[in-house]
Amino acid sequence: MKVISIFFLLLHFGIIAADNAEGAYVSFKNYGRDVALFTSETANIYTSNIGQEFYLNHKIIIQVEKGYKDKFTHLTGVFQTQLLSELSNSDIVLISPKKGQFLTVYKRLENISSVEAVQPDYAIVKKHHRTSKARKGVNIHFKPPNRLQNSQCEVSISPTRIAIIDDGFDFSSTALSPFNVLLEYDADRQEVMIADTTRVAGHGTMVASVIASQLNSKPISKMSHVAEVVAIQQASTLNSAMILAFSVAQKMNADIVNSSWTLPFVSQLLASVIDDGLLHGDVSFVIVSAGNHAQDACISNKLSVIEGVTTIGALSKDGSIAPFSNYGNCVDYYAPSTALLQKQNKRIAVSGTSSAAAMATGEFSYLLSCGLSNNDIEIKNNKLK
Repeated sequence: MKVISIFFLLLHFGIIAADNAEGAYVSFKNYGRDVALFTSETANIYTSNIGQEFYLNHKIIIQVEKGYKDKFTHLTGVFQTQLLSELSNSDIVLISPKKGQFLTVYKRLENISSVEAVQPDYAIVKKHHRTSKARKGVNIHFKPPNRLQNSQCEVSISPTRIAIIDDGFDFSSTALSPFNVLLEYDADRQEVMIADTTRVAGHGTMVASVIASQLNSKPISKMSHVAEVVAIQQASTLNSAMILAFSVAQKMNADIVNSSWTLPFVSQLLASVIDDGLLHGDVSFVIVSAGNHAQDACISNKLSVIEGVTTIGALSKDGSIAPFSNYGNCVDYYAPSTALLQKQNKRIAVSGTSSAAAMATGEFSYLLSCGLSNNDIEIKNNKLK
């Protein structure tokens, strides 16, 4: 189990008092803690009692008991409903109120007994992701990094299925030809991406390339494809889009889900979807990057706090923790931060916890294709409990 400081636990679950929520535009509970949002001078941007700024699209996400998801279509003030995720014991539904009815519908939903949780749909305005800076100070104590082991097996049974949640996919590169791309889906637009659409190679392409490079370094013989890929475009970090992205990955029976987002705040609803896929679905690993902020991952990237998520930090060439890498008890493994990729006639170096997490994704995919279980892989890599 990931160890978190007593203070963080108390703060996270609301035992330490938060700022007064009086005068809030809207408030919600997250892991029992009251999160209050206050209007600002900028339209649709709200300050909060937890030090984060939120963008609201004035839609509502609810977690509802099984059998009740269709009961909200005709609720007064509701324009549209959409099922985002089917969990084993409940459903996550997106509610779109009619114009000017957001607060009225929100209060109605809070008073319905079958509704287990209500939150506004939001995105964190001041996101902290994929920015590198050196760690400040020299007095930080690190436990010995749990390094990812590079393994080989005698026989590869079948390719695994990898879902990559990111932005900027372009699979036209020959370096990605070993992948069998099953689906390209845009979780922000909620539509399948057409194959002949003009693509911009971005961060998602880099992640996919590192995964492919790691798999291509293995003796995977007599397999036409090294892995099956589900590419899920998700650039907005809207909570509803992130929930939908993980839900699509699970519906596509992904063995591994890779995400490079580093989030300073995570909804319990998103965490429920991730947790349900690991416990009751076919997902063996959800692999996230620790983040490039030279901070404690438990605080800087709340995805790392979710039980069952595998968080990857970065190593320097000398085997020490990279100066930019997030660290701490929420980091499960550390992998090399730098990967060399072929681009046209050049070899380019990419570096960061995203590339380290991609390398780990390729390694775990390979081991799953060898017939190892997720428990076998964790034991093989001496995962620190």
